[in-house]
Amino acid sequence: MVFSLRARAALLVLALSSAACTTLDQPGTPKPSVAPPTPVDRLLSVPSPPEWRPGDRWTYDLTSGNDRGAKTMEVVEVREVASVPYYVVRVGDVDHYYTRNLNWAAATRDSKVEARMTPPHQGFAWPLEVGRRWTYQGIWQDQEARRDLTDRFAVVGVETVEVLAGRFETLKIVREGSTSGSDEYWFAPAVRSYVRWVGRRGDVRFEERLREYRPAPRLIPERIVPEPSSK
Repeated sequence: MVFSLRARAALLVLALSSAACTTLDQPGTPKPSVAPPTPVDRLLSVPSPPEWRPGDRWTYDLTSGNDRGAKTMEVVEVREVASVPYYVVRVGDVDHYYTRNLNWAAATRDSKVEARMTPPHQGFAWPLEVGRRWTYQGIWQDQEARRDLTDRFAVVGVETVEVLAGRFETLKIVREGSTSGSDEYWFAPAVRSYVRWVGRRGDVRFEERLREYRPAPRLIPERIVPEPSSK
């Protein structure tokens, strides 16, 4: 199955087999924000999901074949739906809903649901550490289709990744699914998200690389450097 660049850019990290719609920013040349690297021997386990706050913003350069663009993701609020809190992350004119565990739940445009996953898509499993494996089973539904999905994930290693935003120590996660696609993404605790994502949908390959990360102000900084695993 081949997805358009516009559709593939919509989903974060969460490596969905399908995607909701979004818009692309034009590439620019902002001053990169460089985070100090974390020693590899300390990046063995991320015990819990990072806290996102309104104002956290990530900008990625996006490529797919000969197409070039950019996308900006910004946490705009924390909203309760049926007494469950969700991060609302804006990409273009689409709002994406993530659980506190950073699981993707839905996408809305003009307050209308365009796509959802039931249960929310588990792109991360905590604690996040090398050797961790998990399987997601759920239902993807949009305005045109409804289908069952089974995705298998694994944390395969610790890698240093250099992008325009800086040089980061990351945990590499891979996904294989029941559809003709796969994903590789590199989670960096220093930016509370992924710094690189490579996806394949049939013969189409696309990639996102972090250009800039701007965190929301925090009077008490969250501890984002994990302790070494005791295992």
